[in-house]
Amino acid sequence: MTAAQYAALLGLWIAGIISPGPDVLLILRNAFLTTRGKAMLTAVGVMIGNLMWITLSLTGVTLVINSNHVLKLVIQIAGALFLARMGYGSLRAGLATRALHRAGTGSTPPGDPAAAAGTIGGPAFSKAGGLLGTRNLTAGKALLQGTITNLANAKAIVFFIALFATVVPADILWWEGLIALALLMAVGLAWFLAVAWFGSVPALARRFQARSAEVEIVAGVVFLLVAVLLLVEVLVVG
Repeated sequence: MTAAQYAALLGLWIAGIISPGPDVLLILRNAFLTTRGKAMLTAVGVMIGNLMWITLSLTGVTLVINSNHVLKLVIQIAGALFLARMGYGSLRAGLATRALHRAGTGSTPPGDPAAAAGTIGGPAFSKAGGLLGTRNLTAGKALLQGTITNLANAKAIVFFIALFATVVPADILWWEGLIALALLMAVGLAWFLAVAWFGSVPALARRFQARSAEVEIVAGVVFLLVAVLLLVEVLVVG
């Protein structure tokens, strides 16, 4: 690969990752409602997902997936359903927290909407935290949330095929592929860690933690909209 090809690859990559999407939304939600460390781990998880996509693209696996209609359909539907589940859980937690505040209890610590949900909804709300929520978010869960959310966005198949087909030669050497991988990972990690750092700036985070219900509701609605759009694209476009 030439220097111009590397530059073009990085330019397209940067344009793709800075576009608002589920990855950025998840990192910001965790940054606003948990801690900087957990937001950073969420960002690392996102890049683990991207590492998998990049590796699959360099080895030609994404082309195989794209050419197999049934396999691609299964991956797209599964990804959309996961994002829908993420959105549902976040929306439910936010609505439960708002209801609790309206009831005037005021006993919920900032950033723990799922715990509030458990106090007012009984079993129906007891799982508002879990793997996908912000309640009792551990380092491992934060990492896993980032990875799964990134992999669930099946539009990545199309994005990476277009990214590599545009500027990466078919006869790319193995060491050139490693350089491309390292460049994409370094730039992507720097961007998502910056998002996590900015979102967890104490003065900013405190404001959002005071509005934790609204943060969860907005995040839930956006996740659900993305999931619906993905499903519509699968069913209509095919």
